[in-house]
Amino acid sequence: MIEMMAIRIVTAVFLVGTVLAVSVYGARFPNAVEKRILISGEAAISIAGILGLNTSGPSSISLQLGRNDAWAVYLLKQDHEIRLWNDNEGSPTRYNKVEFSTTPVPSLIISPYWLDLATRLPESKLGYYSFGSPFISDELDPNGPWTQILLRLMREPGWNADAKQPFNRCFTSMKEIDLCVDVFHMKDYTNNIERNGFRIEIEAHIKNE
Repeated sequence: MIEMMAIRIVTAVFLVGTVLAVSVYGARFPNAVEKRILISGEAAISIAGILGLNTSGPSSISLQLGRNDAWAVYLLKQDHEIRLWNDNEGSPTRYNKVEFSTTPVPSLIISPYWLDLATRLPESKLGYYSFGSPFISDELDPNGPWTQILLRLMREPGWNADAKQPFNRCFTSMKEIDLCVDVFHMKDYTNNIERNGFRIEIEAHIKNE
């Protein structure tokens, strides 16, 4: 049965670093889960277009998870031959697959890894799931799938490069699926060097869960 949900694509301010399950201040990074989320109808076509998929026939894309997301997946699966204590020790690279098809109705499947935002503290959100990109540098290497998504958004009407939130757009489908695209700037401090860029997140809200 097709789940009714809200999809939110967000590029947000994010400081790259090691994920800890619980900090001394009570903040908690969400748990990773394995989940297959299905979107259908015009919403599927809209999201596929944003992600650069061919909407005239079957198509797919693999999207690498960001550093913190990938570490959360490791904590879920514990599948490295040597136990790791932080994401500086060679945490495995993870990918989500996005698959679009046109028959029998347009549909988009995203799997397998999501962050369960009901387990996040503060601001837990029951029924919400997300995953996001690695840091996208301002240099915008055009070969990366995430960068290609960002470049498409930059060409959309309403893009404002000087704003803290350069882009925002929401979509509502006939089956009560809301689609929002937000872009925020991000800073990366790898090797103690500050770099400007972006992060893209995809968020799903399953209303009947």
